[in-house]
Amino acid sequence: MFKGLGNLGNIASMIGKLQDLPDHMRQLNERMKSERVTASSSCGHVTVTMNGIGEVQAVDVSPEVFGEAASDALPPERLCQAIQEATNAAGADAKQLYADSVSQLASDLDVNIPGMDGILASITGGNG
Repeated sequence: MFKGLGNLGNIASMIGKLQDLPDHMRQLNERMKSERVTASSSCGHVTVTMNGIGEVQAVDVSPEVFGEAASDALPPERLCQAIQEATNAAGADAKQLYADSVSQLASDLDVNIPGMDGILASITGGNG
């Protein structure tokens, strides 16, 4: 159809694929809601599970945190730090999962969007 028009055929094809992108992104977001990532604090006492769009699904605190006696319990500031560590780690994993999924979608659709690497790096906090 676009024979002899050089790259115009490629541009028309890409525009067609981009028109379908919102539907594909909606499907991807729905799928990400059911995906799960889990991360633990460095002390191992707190584990956070998030879905692929970064919503916290569960926070598990090991019984050792509370100790058998009050003197054995993890100090509140350490518990807060453990929750923060686990939540940040799970959030980073969720961002990476999402970015990888968007990248795979672009690859599956054979859509080469200039600057995509930079956009995905900004999602994950990496360098583009």
